[in-house]
Amino acid sequence: MQRVGCSLWFYPLMLALLQLLEKLSASTSTPTIPTPTLDIYSRSGDSVVLVCRAPKGHRGVLFMLYRDTKKMDWQEPQYGTEQVYFTVRMEEADSGQRYLYCCLYKNQEGLYSLFSPYLQLKQKGVLPVPSLVLQQQTDVWHLLCTGSPAYPGSMFSLYVAGNKLPVATYHAKALHHQVTFPVPVQDSPVTFYQCQYTALLGSTWSPSERSAPLALTTGLSPPSSKGVDWPLVLGSFSAAVLFLCSLVFVVVLAKRKVKASAEEKKRRQQAHFWTKVHARDHIVDLTVRRTSCTSQEWACGDTEGPSTSSLWSPLSTFTTPIH
Repeated sequence: MQRVGCSLWFYPLMLALLQLLEKLSASTSTPTIPTPTLDIYSRSGDSVVLVCRAPKGHRGVLFMLYRDTKKMDWQEPQYGTEQVYFTVRMEEADSGQRYLYCCLYKNQEGLYSLFSPYLQLKQKGVLPVPSLVLQQQTDVWHLLCTGSPAYPGSMFSLYVAGNKLPVATYHAKALHHQVTFPVPVQDSPVTFYQCQYTALLGSTWSPSERSAPLALTTGLSPPSSKGVDWPLVLGSFSAAVLFLCSLVFVVVLAKRKVKASAEEKKRRQQAHFWTKVHARDHIVDLTVRRTSCTSQEWACGDTEGPSTSSLWSPLSTFTTPIH
């Protein structure tokens, strides 16, 4: 009878002890759900949007964002979701400061994941954005990257757009704020390039934002401009107008000279002609013909009749001869 009574209270006690040990084991056991990922979704000014994603096929009812070891934000989707977005504002005054962010999530069974790998965010610096242009020097094309004149002697890097590693890196001279890069060899017909410079701000080196992408085509031809180069167009038009005006002036001057030369030649010919005419008007033929006559011919000279030429008086009529 005593043995039966002992068994009645011993088995419930053992069952309760086992249940307690199971709960303690479940509360202290490592979660078995996969680890999430944390990535940058977008940037806008001083704001960065981060996305925390649970692995495919897993849904979270609670997502939490941490900076270093401090919880910064959390979200509780009503029906559970695979990803959530967190907006982080980078408003700290210390430019160049770096922060580490991570996230975790809890599933519908109440299990927590491990922390995601850390994502490093850097406070946006105050360096002006550089410019990248294609420039020709002594028949050779170069890429000219220009930074801020307030930060001479900076370190300049050339990137293919979208790549993390630079194509080339050059240190500017002590008093210069720009460098030239040789045009890299291109495998594709069109390649976009960006440049960036790093300057010393206080005691830390801070990089600037990358320049606007510059498109280069194979053959080192200059990139197509976004707009019309009006100074070049106006200069070309002015040069063309000046050339046409000069050409018209030369043609008119030559025509006038030819016309003046023709008139002068004609004037000389007329003068020569009238000189000849006047010279002929003043020539008088004074040739004296010697006539021999015998005494008999002289004596009978008056007896000649009709054979003698008749003399005409200026005061007589044309029909009245004078004998």
